[in-house]
Amino acid sequence: MKKIDWDTFENDAAILNYLKSLPVYKNNSLKSAIQRALFFLSVLYCRLFKLNKPLFIVLVTNNKCNLNCTYCYGNYGERNNYQDYSTKELLKVIDSLKDLGTRLITMHGGESLLRNDIGEIINYVKHKGFYIGFNTNGYLVSKKIEQLRCVDTICLSMDGTEASNDKNRGKGCYNKVIEAIDIIKKYRIPCVISATLTRDNMKDMEFLAELGLSKNIMIQYSILYNSPGLKDNSSDLVMNDKEIRDTVSKILRLRNEGYPVYYSNNVLKATINWPVSHDEKEFFTKHEISKEKASKASLVHCYHGKLKYQIDADGRVITCWARDHKDAPNIKNLGVSGAIKKCHDDNECKHCVFLANNEHNALMHLSPRNILNNFRIQILHSFKIK
Repeated sequence: MKKIDWDTFENDAAILNYLKSLPVYKNNSLKSAIQRALFFLSVLYCRLFKLNKPLFIVLVTNNKCNLNCTYCYGNYGERNNYQDYSTKELLKVIDSLKDLGTRLITMHGGESLLRNDIGEIINYVKHKGFYIGFNTNGYLVSKKIEQLRCVDTICLSMDGTEASNDKNRGKGCYNKVIEAIDIIKKYRIPCVISATLTRDNMKDMEFLAELGLSKNIMIQYSILYNSPGLKDNSSDLVMNDKEIRDTVSKILRLRNEGYPVYYSNNVLKATINWPVSHDEKEFFTKHEISKEKASKASLVHCYHGKLKYQIDADGRVITCWARDHKDAPNIKNLGVSGAIKKCHDDNECKHCVFLANNEHNALMHLSPRNILNNFRIQILHSFKIK
C-alpha cells in the first residue's frame, strides 16, 4: 500500500471518509501465517546481523477505559483529562513504524474499542501488512466484532472466577468476557485469555486452566508484581516472594499436565529460580548481574528496548510496563524514530521476572524450545482463521 500524506486532508473527518473507502481486509489462514512468519524471519535477520529494530510494538491507542481496575498500572480508568491521538496522529505513528521495520503491532488500551475510528484504523493497519494482536476487556466485543474480524489474535482480560474477576475489574465484567469468548470463537478469530494473578485470585489458576481447556483457548498468566506504585497503593493484592514462586510452580505443573498454558517451561522456571527475593528486585540491569550468575539461574535475556517497545497513548516510549518512567522519551517531542532511539540508548535492562515479557524475550533470543512453543501456537492460531 502506497504511503499517504495525511497533511493533505482537511481534517479527521476527511481522513475517515478516505479510510472508509478502502476495501475491507479479508484475513485468512494463509495471510495470517505469512505475516506471523515474516515477523519471525525479521527477528532471525536482526539477531543474525546484530541489528536493533522495533519489530514488535505495543501501541496504546487511547487513554480512556470503561473500567477502573484496582491494580491498573497505567491508571487508564482515571485518564479522562488526557488528550487522545487524533486519527491523523495515530496514522502517522503507524506509518512511521512501517518505515522503521515494525512487523507486529499489539493494540492496547485503555480500551481500544472506545475509539470511534478503531475499525478503520485496524483495516488500514492490515492493508499496511502488519500482524495485529488486539487487547480488550471484552465489554464492547459484541457491538464491534465486525471491526475486529481481520485481526490475527485477540487477547481478553479475565482474572479468575466471577467473584474474583469482578472484585478487581468491576461487577458484570466476568459475564461480558464469557460472552466475548463465545462471539470471537464463532467468528473464528484466535483468542487468548490474559489473567492477572493477585493475592485475591492466585488460587484461581486451576479454574482458568479448566476454562481454557473447555473453550479451547490458551491462558496467559501474569503476576501482579511489576510496579512499586502497586505495592504502595494495592499492597493487599501483591503476593510475597514465596507466594509468587509457589504460584508460578503451580502454573508449571498445570502446563506439564496438558492444560493450555501459553508460556514455555524455561520462562516459568526463570521466575521460579529468580536469584534474589521477588520482594527485593524484579529486574537486573547489565551492571548488576554477571553472565555466570544469570546462566546459573537460567535467566532470560531481555530484548525490550532492542527489538520490542511500547508507545503509550501519551506519546512516551518505554521498554515495558515495569519501566514506566514519567520522563520517558516522547514521540510528540522527538518523533517516533527519535523517541525509540533514545529509549534504546537509555535502556539498561538485562533480565526480569515478568512472564509475558520473557516469553517474547526467549523467542527473540532464538531459544529452540521457545521457537517450537511459539511455532505451535502460531500454527494453531493461524488455522483457526477462516
